[in-house]
This record gives sequence, structure tokens and C-alpha cells, in this order.
Amino acid sequence: MGTTAFVGCYDDASETPISGTGKTLSMTGFGYLDSLSGKEIWSNYETTFSDKVIGFQAMITKIRTELKPLKTYKDALERPGLVLLVTEMQEILNSCGSENNKILFVDSFAHQLRKYGVDMYYDTQRFKNIHIRLRTHTDTILIPFKRHFDKKPCYSTQCLKPHLIDVYSIKPDREKPIIRFLAPVLGKKYNTYQVVYDKLFIPNKKQTKEPEEDECS
Repeated sequence: MGTTAFVGCYDDASETPISGTGKTLSMTGFGYLDSLSGKEIWSNYETTFSDKVIGFQAMITKIRTELKPLKTYKDALERPGLVLLVTEMQEILNSCGSENNKILFVDSFAHQLRKYGVDMYYDTQRFKNIHIRLRTHTDTILIPFKRHFDKKPCYSTQCLKPHLIDVYSIKPDREKPIIRFLAPVLGKKYNTYQVVYDKLFIPNKKQTKEPEEDECS
């Protein structure tokens, strides 16, 4: 799926809550389905099925040092799929500091994920608060919508009743939900009360070069 965002709202016109809508739950659901299909899962928050629970910086380091870029279609078939689950992407990007650092991150890592055969899922409350470079490289934008079991919408962030989470696609645009999750079932797959503190280190331009570029320079 490339890079996929799970967001509370796509623009500033949303009249519904953007927190407690099922963003992380939906991302977890997609990750769980990927794990059932045999893909390796790395997440920066605790789940029952992740192969590694590590910070986003550690994910980046391991990919760049332990994986080789795919050269052929055969390489892609032989390498098990790898999926990153990254919660609170906006906060992680904010930890970079300057706008130049955010741009360097996207240019040095995010757009190179395909070269390594890696998919990334991330969640954030407002999609337009994500840096435009990362928004450009985001292939799919999904918006969860919370309902009660009687199908009526739920707009409360503190509601303790069981919920259904319908996931709609904004990019590519689809009118009907593409999948429905049962929150009471999927909520057992991760710690819904975990607070994630994750930061990102931005290397200098020389460190962001691909190995092939270094060898030719």
C-alpha cells in the first residue's frame, strides 16, 4: 500500500471530533491483517502481533543499515514484506525542529521506502498539519468514522459503549467504507492507553546518501 495516513480530518472543515475516532485502532487493524498475510510488523507502540516494538528512529536506522534496496522484481518476491506502524507522526515530525529538518527527513527516507519494499502506516489528527513533502508521498488517506452497534454515529471522545469503526478512503476517493472494524475485538490487540514519546534524529546530507551514491562519489 505504500505510505498510508489514518487521519481525524482531511481539512479544517471537519465538524466532528478528530480525537478518539479510531485512527490508531484502524491502523492497528490494517497492520494485524498484514501480519496474518505473513508480513513483518514493526511498530512504535505495543501490539500483540508486532515483530518489533521500537522507536521510529530505530526503524529508520535498521532499514538503512540492515536492508538492501531492491534491484529486481525477483528481489521483491523473495523478500518478506515489512510494514511500519507509526503513531503520532505529527509529534515525531515536530521533534525534528526546523522546516529544513522535516524536508531532509522526507527527502532522505520517506520517499525511499519503495526502494526497500517497505510499507508505512501512520496516524495523525489533522492531515494538513503534516509537512507537505510527506503529504505528497502519502499514497492513501483513510478516515475512520465511529458508530454505535445500532449504526448511529458517535461523536463523544469519552463514550464507553462498544463501537464499530468504518474506514473511508479520501485518497483514492470512495463513497462507501472500505472496511469495518469491531473496536471491542481489535482493541485487545494493542494498548489503547499507551502514551507514546517518540523522537526523530535528522542526519546531515552526507549521511542520507544511498550506499550506491557514496561508492560512486
